[in-house]
Amino acid sequence: MAATDETVGAEVLGPLARGTTGPLRTAYSGLVCDLDGVVYRGAGAVPGAPDVLRRLGSEGMRIVYATNNASRLPSEVADHLESLGLRVTAAEVVTSAQAGAAELATCLPPGSRVLALGGPGVAAALTEVGLDVVAPSSPGVNEQTDAVLQGLGRELTVADFEAAARHLTNGAVWVATNADDTLPLEWGLAPGNGAYVRLLADTVDREPRVVGKPHAPLYRAAVDRLGTPPQLTLAVGDRLDTDIAGAVAAGLDSVWVLTGVHRPSELLRRFDGCVPTWVIASLSELEQPYAAVLRADGVFTCAGGRARVSTSGLEVDPGPARPIEVVRAGLAALLDRVMARQPSGVDVERAAEQLDGLLEGSPGA
Repeated sequence: MAATDETVGAEVLGPLARGTTGPLRTAYSGLVCDLDGVVYRGAGAVPGAPDVLRRLGSEGMRIVYATNNASRLPSEVADHLESLGLRVTAAEVVTSAQAGAAELATCLPPGSRVLALGGPGVAAALTEVGLDVVAPSSPGVNEQTDAVLQGLGRELTVADFEAAARHLTNGAVWVATNADDTLPLEWGLAPGNGAYVRLLADTVDREPRVVGKPHAPLYRAAVDRLGTPPQLTLAVGDRLDTDIAGAVAAGLDSVWVLTGVHRPSELLRRFDGCVPTWVIASLSELEQPYAAVLRADGVFTCAGGRARVSTSGLEVDPGPARPIEVVRAGLAALLDRVMARQPSGVDVERAAEQLDGLLEGSPGA
């Protein structure tokens, strides 16, 4: 990967310092792509995203789509993407149900009985790896099972959770596809799989092995599906707490695209030491050179945009830079204060909020 030349008197900052002289996409051969907030919002496409992904695929980049949604079949996800203008097969979709089934297949012999607590995607994933699916409503549900794979199922009943609790109490292996607390719907937030996982955890006084984002197994399954070296595989997502954290846990480079729910200030609001490799405003920036952040005398610059932290807060001079490049400089300046753990008298979370407005009305392309 070619880094941008350092300017005289400037030093490269750790986070957000990497850059490319050519298009960012040329640094990688594989892409693990999140869906909601990156490719689509609800049923409709994120503007321009399908076009970018189509071009990347035609230029030889291998792409898989990774989702924490365990209820849908990979074919259903592929059909949704096809409706947005992408050419995608079920084999190019990796779900947390598949990651969970793969996890169980490593510790159980073929043909082991597994209670499929969730939607159709959970049962299908177990069948794919040669495990015997036990439905909560089946006549043999009270017979001994070796494991429980729990994913979101919109049709699950109280009796289904009672059956799962019985087997977990008797020592069945327990894998949860994901622990998302909420599920975004058109009217707002509904309980996600994590809410139901906690219900069972409180009941049986034990915790499951979770495989979905922000944990590493889903990303590892995606890399295995791609067949690309991890160091040449890029994970793209819009959420810091799932997509970016999961990529970091799996040892992958990550690109945080600001087309979803998390705005720039979120990086400071929930900072836990996890920093994305790259920050872009839209997927189109994967096709462009990426300007690194440089530091000199407490001033952080990116493509001519400047930012520094003073006693009055974050001072920004856009100069000739695009809004996303100013955002990178501002984030780097604030991260520098936080990571140095030096008292500054500056509320970095509040200071970061001014970066959110820089991207309003700007596609970043």
